[in-house]
Amino acid sequence: MLDFQIATSKNKLNTEDIIAVTSRSFSKNDFLINELRNLYSSIILNNSGETLKGDKLIEFLKPATKAIIGIEKISDSELSQLPKLRVISKYGVGLNNLNLELLKSYNIKLGFTDGVNKQSVAEMALTLILTGLKKIKANDVDILNGNWSQEKGSEFFGKTIGLLGFGNIGKKLSSLIQPFNCNILFFDEKDYTDRDISNISIDLNLNPKLIRQLPLDLVLSESDILSIHLPLSKETANLIAAPEFIKLKSSVCIVNTARGGIVNEEDLYNFLDKNPTAFAGFDVYDEEPAFNNPLLKLSNFFGTSHRSSLTTEGINAMGIAAINGLDDNINIT
Repeated sequence: MLDFQIATSKNKLNTEDIIAVTSRSFSKNDFLINELRNLYSSIILNNSGETLKGDKLIEFLKPATKAIIGIEKISDSELSQLPKLRVISKYGVGLNNLNLELLKSYNIKLGFTDGVNKQSVAEMALTLILTGLKKIKANDVDILNGNWSQEKGSEFFGKTIGLLGFGNIGKKLSSLIQPFNCNILFFDEKDYTDRDISNISIDLNLNPKLIRQLPLDLVLSESDILSIHLPLSKETANLIAAPEFIKLKSSVCIVNTARGGIVNEEDLYNFLDKNPTAFAGFDVYDEEPAFNNPLLKLSNFFGTSHRSSLTTEGINAMGIAAINGLDDNINIT
């Protein structure tokens, strides 16, 4: 039997709904639990230490009228066994694990706030960029192996950075790198006018002459650094694969804090293997945990464990947004 914690609110402001929280990190966060208890009399927390799937997920969600969902995927067969569930509020920024058409068909409302962890993720992207440019991983390995390496790195100042996706996180990263005086190229499905870019530049305290929207091919070919901030979808899956790697500079620094699957990992491995001056820093992978991912064995690859949003501030922001989404939600159209 899974270890599910049921808590009771002192205030009992809402005694009708039962709230189930599938996210493990939310369920271990005392601040968020207390905030939730102040609003609802009955909550169920996932203290099992595992990501719930199949029968375990059904068992956990069955009593709930509303749920806070993290990375769990809920299928048609699972939803069909959850007749009480009326609201799903997303804990986190991506919706790729939720089938919105499916939720609509079951008349389940969605609570979702975009961009709540943009600061945390943008900071991680900046960290990975500097890790690559300064050759931090290679230097650390050299020292551990008894080699007091003096290999040169590169400055970030004045480089050209390509942003794949210019939403909340892409814009936040642009603001963070303002002191580096970079040329910022971005690819995005939305067409930005010159006025749009001028207004964004003012908001972010950037030089509008240093920001341009370009087609994907030109962003790839002109960038010294490439940072990915796109959702995973049919259109973005394998967006960067063998044909795109041909267009990249042999010394490019590629960072992905978005989603695994946007970059073809086999083609990335081949590119890094053939171009030792290139670097990739990834926080996300096709399959996670990524313990057996061959990329991790490359000297010019640095990996973190899908934790770019896992800061105290980021988790609390995502959690409060998810709590608010239990009541502040929409019918999916």
